Amino acid sequence: MVSFRLACRFVGGRLYRNEKGPKLIRFKSYIEQHIRDSIAAKTAFIPTCLEVLPLMAGRIAGAFAADGRLFIFGNGGSAADAQHIAAEFVNRLKRERRALPAIALTTDSSILTSIANDSEFDEIFARQLSALGRPGDVALGISTSGRSPNVLRALKLARENGIGTLGFAGVPGAEMDDLCDCILHVQSPTTAIIQECHITAGHILCALSEDVLLGSEK
Repeated sequence: MVSFRLACRFVGGRLYRNEKGPKLIRFKSYIEQHIRDSIAAKTAFIPTCLEVLPLMAGRIAGAFAADGRLFIFGNGGSAADAQHIAAEFVNRLKRERRALPAIALTTDSSILTSIANDSEFDEIFARQLSALGRPGDVALGISTSGRSPNVLRALKLARENGIGTLGFAGVPGAEMDDLCDCILHVQSPTTAIIQECHITAGHILCALSEDVLLGSEK
């Protein structure tokens, strides 16, 4: 087994001998600042979570209790978050319970590429919702900018078809706000930090939904 000290000396095929110059100082400064900024954003995020996440959990748990489903979607890092959150619902987060029908609309490459190729990229989520969604389901759109056209189009279709609309976004004031029954904002200008807050909120949302359902099933 390669020792941690030896492994840390090899970067990009070159040997670094405990470099202590300006580059290392800059790296350490960046690391510390990013973590501090992330902590500050999450701290400022607490009041919003306290107000919004219980409402979202109630909406999602209500849909599951009525045999509805949760559809989650976003782009890039938000697509990964959609898949991560869906996995927590389908499998488990905190406690053993029945599998919950959450579907990430970001996973089927054949569907995504055929819609983007034959129609347009803005339709990749709306088209799937039109095929799979039904009144009483819930759609959770994730967009750090609140302006992603394909997320907006899916939320608009959901609202027109009796599907509940929830959102994870960045700062308030984007088009997404008007399309969501309930939306969670992150007050940060940094995309990475918004995404870090979103996945934290996703974990909490799943935990709350589990508790609502387990309470109703006892």
